[in-house]
Amino acid sequence: MALNLTRREFLQGALSGAVAFGLAGCLQQTSTVRVLWTNDIHGHLLPLYHREAYAESFLNDNRIERGSINAYVSSSADFADLAKKYGKVGGMAHIAGLIERERAAQPERTLVLDAGDAWYGSAIALLTEGRAPVQVMNAMGYDAMTLHWEFNLGKAPLLARIQEAQFKVLAQNLVDTDFGDRVLPPSIVRDFKDVRVAVVGQAYPFSLLTTELRDANPGWRMGYQEQELQKEIERVRREDGAGVVILLSHMGYEQDRIMAENLSGIDVIVGSHTHDILWEPARVGKTIIVQAGSHGKFVGELDLEIGGGRMTGYRHKLIPILSDRVEPNARVAALIAQWYEPYREKLSRVVGEAQTLLYRRSLYGGPSDAVLARAYREIAGAEVGCASGWRFGSTLLPGTITVEDVYNAMKPTPSPLYKARLSGNQIRLALEDNLDNVFNPDPLQRLGGDATRCAGLQAALNKSAARGQRLVNIRVNETPLDPDRKYLIATSGGRTQYLDAKAEATPRPAVEELLDYIQATSVINAEPIQNFTEHG
Repeated sequence: MALNLTRREFLQGALSGAVAFGLAGCLQQTSTVRVLWTNDIHGHLLPLYHREAYAESFLNDNRIERGSINAYVSSSADFADLAKKYGKVGGMAHIAGLIERERAAQPERTLVLDAGDAWYGSAIALLTEGRAPVQVMNAMGYDAMTLHWEFNLGKAPLLARIQEAQFKVLAQNLVDTDFGDRVLPPSIVRDFKDVRVAVVGQAYPFSLLTTELRDANPGWRMGYQEQELQKEIERVRREDGAGVVILLSHMGYEQDRIMAENLSGIDVIVGSHTHDILWEPARVGKTIIVQAGSHGKFVGELDLEIGGGRMTGYRHKLIPILSDRVEPNARVAALIAQWYEPYREKLSRVVGEAQTLLYRRSLYGGPSDAVLARAYREIAGAEVGCASGWRFGSTLLPGTITVEDVYNAMKPTPSPLYKARLSGNQIRLALEDNLDNVFNPDPLQRLGGDATRCAGLQAALNKSAARGQRLVNIRVNETPLDPDRKYLIATSGGRTQYLDAKAEATPRPAVEELLDYIQATSVINAEPIQNFTEHG
């Protein structure tokens, strides 16, 4: 049962800070506009466990006490023990309860935003083609969002979901290929009497280049569109009279920093994509950058102090959503239950047992990745099995594994399992290409995500080496990689399947094959996958 916390208890889990810009911010009579936001929820409507990749050093850098609520929600230190102590995190009904509470303080001067990756990445999101997350967000009163994994729905379902949304879906950088027109509104403006606040949407620039997305949305193109973004910022200030401009961005933290340096006129960047937990806003010139982790673990709250029609300061905090300690909104909880009802029997079916902690979030691969990659290899009878290095996915504690667990923790997409015969040289090029997306020194050249995880392949890795030269001593099942020999590779997503024109796809989605594999295996005991050994 959720606990209805007092204000003091509620704030113990949040780190907060206030900043005034110069003397004017201290002397002027000011008002406040409140911005509440979420990012990278990945379709998780119910509470979950989620282990971060950050180690104990993150706690030290942010002056967070080990064993505290903030330590639990933002690092891997003592995760299993703290999960038992603090319970699950997130859940849209709990987020709704928090938003309702914080919006009530100034109901006419609050914006509620989501920075993308909201409609895709869970079983219920996949089975309803994004309908359930959209309807839940409608009930919660969001004002605007932008996009990334939502493109995986495909063009027609995505446009249908956008039509169903009772809030604006913004993307200044999504354009029609033939005519160059914007597909979606670039911005919204809210008039708070003493100030007009513009929100400009910047969707993930590489959404239509990644393998599982580019073919599903014909007739559209994307990119950073930096010059067009600058023009839109200038336009909302000049034509719409905006005194404050918020960039709702799905570019990633380092990319947000570069845009803050390159562009003028942005007061706040509400960021996402990289799942960064920014306990304090980053400051780049006159722009502040905020981001609130992922998977619904936090609601971000930013109170913008307004004086003279502009932003003169701010107060900021991240609020952890511990589902046992934040009272859920009953109406949203009932709506979620309604969406789950047709799938409850299917999703609650037990298919196996985990004897170890299963998680994905790791630069090179967690135990869940080991299960995925090994399953692909065994199902296909391949020499190497590869799983994409996604940042999202829930964590499973030791215990029973349900169908929903497999979707949410390992494979929440409908893609099939591919078998392809690739030369050793093609394998090396595909791995190097992926690693450049992760380690390229220019953040604008990174596609995001973690390194591809492979069962049956090992290599030594120099992260700082030049593109195409990061890997040495590549081995397949302990035998040196032969550049000319053909190897049978199994994968579900990623470039490797496109390097073989004769790649064979399974008739069923990979997640269905995975469910059969786990049920046949019965007991899952996995450690983090170890493909790469760093050197140099």
